[in-house]
Amino acid sequence: MADPWLLGIEIGGTKLQLGIGHGLGSLRAIARLGVEPSGGAQGILSQIESALPAFLRTTDLAPREIKAVGIGFGGPVDTAQCRTITSYQVAGWDQFPLARWVRDHLDIPQVVLENDSDSAGLAEARFGAGSGHSPLLYTNIGSGIGGSLILDGHIDRGCGNGALEIGHLGVIVDTPQGPSLVELEQVAAGWAIARSAQIEAKRLLDQGRDDWIVLSQALGQPERITAEHVARAEQAGDVTATSILDRARSAVAFALTQAVTLLAPSRIVLGGGVSLIGEAHWLLPIRQLVNQNVFEPFRGHFEIVAAALGEEVVVHGALALARDAIIPTTR
Repeated sequence: MADPWLLGIEIGGTKLQLGIGHGLGSLRAIARLGVEPSGGAQGILSQIESALPAFLRTTDLAPREIKAVGIGFGGPVDTAQCRTITSYQVAGWDQFPLARWVRDHLDIPQVVLENDSDSAGLAEARFGAGSGHSPLLYTNIGSGIGGSLILDGHIDRGCGNGALEIGHLGVIVDTPQGPSLVELEQVAAGWAIARSAQIEAKRLLDQGRDDWIVLSQALGQPERITAEHVARAEQAGDVTATSILDRARSAVAFALTQAVTLLAPSRIVLGGGVSLIGEAHWLLPIRQLVNQNVFEPFRGHFEIVAAALGEEVVVHGALALARDAIIPTTR
């Protein structure tokens, strides 16, 4: 029997991707589309429905040749019912029967739905930086922070809807009012790093100073500051940017230290846009902090590495899920 052709879909808050493959770690084709959040869920669904025929034509495949669809969704999902629970970025996804919509509108009967972080972790475990490692912890740090726990090449869903929601783990940070317990995402997500820099830029402007390198990169407009601006400033030697990133790196390291103590993973894979800051200014400091503070008997028994599959990671995971749906694998 020939390997089946499968469709993998990533639905995010700012990005929509369609990919064709066999679910074995390579792609025949991929299409990337922007998402307009103001269009809501219906806008994204319309994009998928209108884009798919032309996309398939680029692969010389007929719709009937697609045997299953896997979807990695940017938000919590009910995998058993194949429904999205909600999206924190795009309206209209509350309790949405996405599998039924796919069957009705795309005429593909076999559909599997998973959270995007779990899909990405699965892909890294089978085809990427986590290959051959179990337990594997994956976390993506970007516009939000998600994570997944992969055991023997399969997603561990805990009691039902997933495990390793590390972005919601509490971390202690210093505030003007004293130490405070906040969610990791509030400190280390891309928007949180940018927010810290925006606050600092406004403080400097109030003092009549407009010479901060981060502010200059943002053309003097605090609201335009991004985490990328902060990273570039640190690489140029700016101590304020280093202070902002230290806060984020320390919070991530604290969260990973707790995860290691509880789960004793073989490898931790860090992905997402913020991780593109790189080895010297992101992975290495986090790795050093974790090794410094982790439960001593576990030190030296795990690695922290960069993700390997780039922008296509969720699509690879979605395709793997689609393949598992029609060619089940055993643990």
